[in-house]
Amino acid sequence: MTHQPEPTRHEKFLKLAQPLALLFLVSLLAGCVPRDQRRSTGTMIDDQTLETRAIDVLFSRPEFDTDDHIKVEVHNKTLLMAGETKSESNKALATELTSQLSGMTRVVNELEVMPPASAGDRLGNSYMTAKVNSVLAVKNPVAGFDATRIKVVTARDVVYLMGTVTQAEGDTAAEVVRNVGGVAKVVKVFDYTD
Repeated sequence: MTHQPEPTRHEKFLKLAQPLALLFLVSLLAGCVPRDQRRSTGTMIDDQTLETRAIDVLFSRPEFDTDDHIKVEVHNKTLLMAGETKSESNKALATELTSQLSGMTRVVNELEVMPPASAGDRLGNSYMTAKVNSVLAVKNPVAGFDATRIKVVTARDVVYLMGTVTQAEGDTAAEVVRNVGGVAKVVKVFDYTD
């Protein structure tokens, strides 16, 4: 009978580390699975592509510069533009350019003609978005409803809600958000399933 040598410290470590590494990899990949079951993975990729194309088409034009603060979000081929632009002609041009993108079904232009938001205002918008997302997660406006299906965008304390929801879900979510301190207005940019 042959005697097996005692595993080295390094071999023991590898034997333990391999299953842990596999467990870590599986949990990491699970985080990549989209939670929004109302949109396919292909639709989410298409939306991200449209968003990138919209930003490119806007800021490749000399009319748009640092005096234009334009947030662009796309959900289910609906494009929302929020923020500030320096002129009415830029606001109209933004709609014209993004409406011509193939695959876009609707453009919602909520740009305001005014000086761009300050760094403090932008930080305040980010804070408000985080606050609203937290409230939607905690108060979960509809039983069994996944609040991550709602995309929250904030500009000038106006909260824009995007997503694919039923009319009741959208109305309930908007009512929850209206009662968040500091929200000036709620704009629903939903795609309704009913």
